[in-house]
Amino acid sequence: MFDHPDFALLSRALAGSPVTVFFQDSSGQFVWFVNLQSIWASRDLIGATDADVFDPASVAAFAVAKQRALETDDKQSVEVVPLKETVSGQADCHLRLTIEAMRDEASGEAAGYLCSSIDVTKENQRERSLQALLLEVSHRSKNMLAMVLSLSAQTARTARTIEGFLRSFTGRVQSLAKSQDVITASDWRGARLQELVDQQVVNVVQRDGVRLEVTGDNPNFTPNAALHIGLALHELVANAIVHGALAQGDGLIAIECTAVGRTDDRGPGAWIVWHETPGPAVIPLQSDKSFGNTLLERIVPTAVNGTGSLSFDADGVTYTLFVAASEFG
Repeated sequence: MFDHPDFALLSRALAGSPVTVFFQDSSGQFVWFVNLQSIWASRDLIGATDADVFDPASVAAFAVAKQRALETDDKQSVEVVPLKETVSGQADCHLRLTIEAMRDEASGEAAGYLCSSIDVTKENQRERSLQALLLEVSHRSKNMLAMVLSLSAQTARTARTIEGFLRSFTGRVQSLAKSQDVITASDWRGARLQELVDQQVVNVVQRDGVRLEVTGDNPNFTPNAALHIGLALHELVANAIVHGALAQGDGLIAIECTAVGRTDDRGPGAWIVWHETPGPAVIPLQSDKSFGNTLLERIVPTAVNGTGSLSFDADGVTYTLFVAASEFG
């Protein structure tokens, strides 16, 4: 036991810290506390027992730790959960206790247990949040790898040369990376259309003689939708560089987005229309064997629960994509 000077020194040493020190006698009753923190400050617990303070599983774990401390003369640690009535409504409270067995100097018999306590509730919550985040990152990484593998296989299937494959595949992977940067910057909430246009289009068309017009609404899309819409924009830009508006000095690319309520049988969503002029000298994406055509008219629309259509004529290239409202972030 501490006499009064010792209590005063201990209290001064613990002042400002999150640590509470308490003593239990050999029968398990709380005898005194110093520097009350967390549940210990909620009410007077002197004279209470473990069963008055902790849930049944914690009572058993605390008893095992005290017995081991007594048998080994080594300090033991255990995490315990207080009863709801003890924490006065605080949800999911966890305490980490460090226990040291105290013996009577004369007889050597157990005199009680000197314990320190610290609230680890927030620490546990952070660990759970981190674990959830790591699981989410793992899930998204697997999805991304699956997309890359699919892009690799599909690109290789239609590529005529190794150089052509490398050029197309590298561009598509870089497109995914650009969209992923936007998604990461938003804490995985997704990406707005304007952000995707900036990454996939604006940085490419900033050249003399090419105009870019972006009008209409600016919805936020889920991460999955953002990746696929980014791919569609990349595919259109890549085609425009070689055959369309970006291959000519007076090109114009107009991107318009219109958010709508129920339309036909599609429900609410957003129409994204890409129109570029003048028209292409050749029409590389019209071939049924073109992966670019498949990506724009089948893969991307399916991924965003919508529809997509691509048309070429002398006036220009028009791509229309409907994105369901379920893909709004």
